[in-house]
Amino acid sequence: MKMLFVILLFFCPASSSSPSSSPSSPSFTVDWDNDRFLKDGQQFQFYSGGMHYFRVPRAYWRDRLSKMKLAGMNTLQTYLAWNSHQPQEDGNTVGLEDVTDYLALAQEMGLNVVLRPGPYICAEWEFGGLPYWLLNKPGIEFRVYNEPYVAAIADWFAVVLPKVAPFLYKNGGPIIAVQVENEYGAFGPHVCDHKYLQFILDQYKQYLGDDVVYYTVDNTNVVRLACGALPGLLKTLDFGSNKIPHFQFEMLRRFQAHGPLVNTEFWSGWFDEWGDRMHANVSASLVAERLDQMIALNASVNLYMFEGGTNFGYTSGAMSKDGYAYNARVTSYDYDSPLTEAGDTTPKYWAIRKVMQKYVTLPPGPVPPHSPKWSSGEIALNTVVPLLDNLDVFSKCRAGRLPVTMEQFNQSAGFILYQLEWDSGASTISLYNVHDRAAVFLDKVRVGTIDRREAANGTITLPQGRRGDKVTISILVENMGRANHGSFMGGEYKGITKMVLIDGVVVNSENWTICPLPIEQINEVQMSSARTPAAGYSFAPAFYCTTFPSPPSPQDTFLDPQGWGKGLAFLNNRNLGRYWPSVGPQVTLYTPGVFFNKGDNQFCMFEIDSAPETQSVKFVSKPILGK
Repeated sequence: MKMLFVILLFFCPASSSSPSSSPSSPSFTVDWDNDRFLKDGQQFQFYSGGMHYFRVPRAYWRDRLSKMKLAGMNTLQTYLAWNSHQPQEDGNTVGLEDVTDYLALAQEMGLNVVLRPGPYICAEWEFGGLPYWLLNKPGIEFRVYNEPYVAAIADWFAVVLPKVAPFLYKNGGPIIAVQVENEYGAFGPHVCDHKYLQFILDQYKQYLGDDVVYYTVDNTNVVRLACGALPGLLKTLDFGSNKIPHFQFEMLRRFQAHGPLVNTEFWSGWFDEWGDRMHANVSASLVAERLDQMIALNASVNLYMFEGGTNFGYTSGAMSKDGYAYNARVTSYDYDSPLTEAGDTTPKYWAIRKVMQKYVTLPPGPVPPHSPKWSSGEIALNTVVPLLDNLDVFSKCRAGRLPVTMEQFNQSAGFILYQLEWDSGASTISLYNVHDRAAVFLDKVRVGTIDRREAANGTITLPQGRRGDKVTISILVENMGRANHGSFMGGEYKGITKMVLIDGVVVNSENWTICPLPIEQINEVQMSSARTPAAGYSFAPAFYCTTFPSPPSPQDTFLDPQGWGKGLAFLNNRNLGRYWPSVGPQVTLYTPGVFFNKGDNQFCMFEIDSAPETQSVKFVSKPILGK
């Protein structure tokens, strides 16, 4: 489940400040005796919207936060995504200005902030926000007090938390509360490592201080509430509109007799996974009704999500239990939120705004109308570059013995290819522990697929050739996202993680050729040096590219890949994410107007399964999120 709880935590004595007092410096505290928050000595409830800076293009932050305020929200809730800022274990950081600029913008717009720094965030985000390179550390275990794990966290916090500290409310910034870890009780009652939770808290206190409202969050489950809490910290809940708030908070009171009531992750919708029958659809009227009930109980509430945004590139996560029950999240994180991926208001937005009018004075000014969207005609992809004929362009292959995974190449995402010369008379090929989807080829002809969503192990019957002839076996494995939630995070290595058998015999030779294929971008240098086939070629996997002029004005749009099989789309070297229209429920890919160039635009698709005869796509003005 989504884990965006905001539980406010207070380390000061339990005595309350007097509402009539006027602090000389900004203060945000818990008044335990009177079950409320005090902001500068005055009673305070926060009405919050969740939106993640890493899922929404920077150019659109102000627009989205403005609409959040116009709906009556006084607070923004966001995670920090560790893996977005330390993609490699080299000590270098990227994009930390996104964090500070986002916090500064929230403050400029008069919004408080509830911050969820992790290090684990869940969020349906790749590996729950943890960087992949942690998997390369010998003996590492996740979300427990494990020396390699906590040492890496300490190094990260030493970088990021000093950047956050100036934005604390006590320092004149917008941050009123900080979450400790994330729904730890759901990690597993068999763990309950409070030494680890205390370590996280101690790290926060080292850089942010004791006089901060810290909190934990968990589902309304007696075991989870006991497991995920720390003494002295405010406990908060997360639940959706299918739960009656009064009864949920009643359960909380069994564990926490006093303190403000908080739903720090009130699910406004839900996420989608590949293969779902339909796009998430949570009743707008019921969300509004439950919101009204909570505010009437004097509870603080965070709507998760207010705008979901998009899992651009390879950032969508997955669910894995024991390494076998695996489900991958789609590219869209629309979440059936009050604001769509494109920032447009929905009936849910207006229902929420109507409730908020009962409790707050809404800011002046009309809510902006929907932004204009661009539609194109058919765009022919007239350049075709077969992958298997251009491995020297897209990869640095090496000889080796299996198993070899992406992580051993210091590769986070994308694909990895395994090739072997073999007798064409072989009858079967079996793959064990495929993470996550393997397309198998004989001499560039596809013979089968093994998909971890169905089974991580599988056997493919091979077409019979003349014994003694040699064929090239190619196995292209796609990383569809590391588990962001579940009990198998420590096993999320990508590729063929165990072995390959041919006719029932393990092939453990050193004659494999292994090619890492991160495919982070498709640039002009690569395409100009690649070999292209004769006209009419439609073999996959291949890159299909073209250039086309920009829309008359930069407008958001949605790529429609219907007719294509499965793959990735790139606009001007920006990875729009994974498409898989035949499986769905998501069909179109959100394409922000700010991703277009003013002149010509380079567009490419890396198609894994099958290309249509027309080899064309189009952009449409309306999304298709439920096929």
